[in-house]
Amino acid sequence: KLPAEALAAHGAAVAATLEHTDGKVRKAAVETLGKLPAEALAAHGAAVVAKLEHPDEDVRKAAVAVLGKLPAEALAAHGAAVAAKLEDAVAGGRMAALQTLNKLPAEALAAHGAAVVAKLEHPDEDVRKAAVAVLGKLPAE
Repeated sequence: KLPAEALAAHGAAVAATLEHTDGKVRKAAVETLGKLPAEALAAHGAAVVAKLEHPDEDVRKAAVAVLGKLPAEALAAHGAAVAAKLEDAVAGGRMAALQTLNKLPAEALAAHGAAVVAKLEHPDEDVRKAAVAVLGKLPAE
């Protein structure tokens, strides 16, 4: 097992496997990028964002979770892409998006408040609870 700093030296090689033909390899690549130090991960943020549209829900959920490990400024730059996953086809994808949005600074999160508010009416109780938690980060108007 490589220390995170040593793994960072191989980040580009790992990122290249995001396009592998095997979905399990793509998911493993996303998860491995998530083990990079936050600043090193930021260099691969766009490649991880591209996996938010992957047909495999496990790859999408892993990508959303890994984006949550980005430094706040880098995560804020991808906030709209993460917020779009609030409409993911599976509840796990929506939950992962809420958990990642909850890591945004309040000022960046405010831009996605309406999308989060819409989840207050979601049929899944866990999604509704997560939406309430995310909204709790916003300052009172």
